[in-house]
Amino acid sequence: MIKYFARAFKITNENIILTTPLVLFLFLLSLYMGVAQNAPENLASAILLLITILFMVSAFFAGWFYMVKKAIDLDNQEFIIEEDKAKASFHLIKEVPVGIGEYFFSLVGALILYATFFILLILIGYQIGIHLIGKVGVSLEQLRDALASPATMKALVTSLSSEQLKKLNTWNFLFLIGSAIYSFLTMFWAVEIVNRTKNPFVAFFKSIKFAFSNFLSTLILFTYISVINFTVSLLNAISMIHPIVYFISMLVYFYFVVYVVVLVFLYYDRENNKQITEIEGGGAEGTNTESECAESDSDSGTDSVGEEQSGDSTGEDE
Repeated sequence: MIKYFARAFKITNENIILTTPLVLFLFLLSLYMGVAQNAPENLASAILLLITILFMVSAFFAGWFYMVKKAIDLDNQEFIIEEDKAKASFHLIKEVPVGIGEYFFSLVGALILYATFFILLILIGYQIGIHLIGKVGVSLEQLRDALASPATMKALVTSLSSEQLKKLNTWNFLFLIGSAIYSFLTMFWAVEIVNRTKNPFVAFFKSIKFAFSNFLSTLILFTYISVINFTVSLLNAISMIHPIVYFISMLVYFYFVVYVVVLVFLYYDRENNKQITEIEGGGAEGTNTESECAESDSDSGTDSVGEEQSGDSTGEDE
């Protein structure tokens, strides 16, 4: 696994242009969200907002993930002149519209399924929590008010009894475990769509099969990514104290987002190719074995015919 970690750093550094679509998309999304705040508050506006964001995110993921895939393919090529590789890396930005045209609807379906499965997971987790943990004793109105600001959340927490706090921590742990399991199961979903299976529903189960067929290494990869995510998030939280520190932390954040995506695509590409090679190698060995058996049978038949002819000639001489 260490070779994947190091190789992903190399690919990210050589194709730093991969950060461009990410930065542009987040900038455009923030602009749109700012404009959307002035829209009238009604059901039609809310539905239009959700559909627009769905299409924007789907288009971005389709183009960006395809660009990352092409960066992995580029790493598999050999360049005699280093300048040619730099030019090829720069031209990766041209792959974004190609990826949008190729995988847009697949990513739309995948995001809808992702949200649907996640809601089902929450409902299942809620039912499990009700039976095993019990209710905390906080109403929806209190929870809504607490989420308005950190101060109101702190006030709510301090007003809870020790038994309520224990239940609340258990609830948090339950949803943390559920989210981690769901993230593990869906880690290769988009990669499977871009690389092999455009049908998002079929790709979901194929990605789970791939994850469990390489369970130990996938678990190590997931743990490594989780540590990176925690570290970068902690750095961003600390960096709020100064604008310059915050700006540097955001650069680090963008870099590691690209690095993690490159790492997942690289791992999938290498491990999938390894499995295909092993299958083809096994088939080739089987074919060679059959050929050897056939040759052996042919040689045996030839020897038998030779012995019979030798016996006949001996009889005639007598």
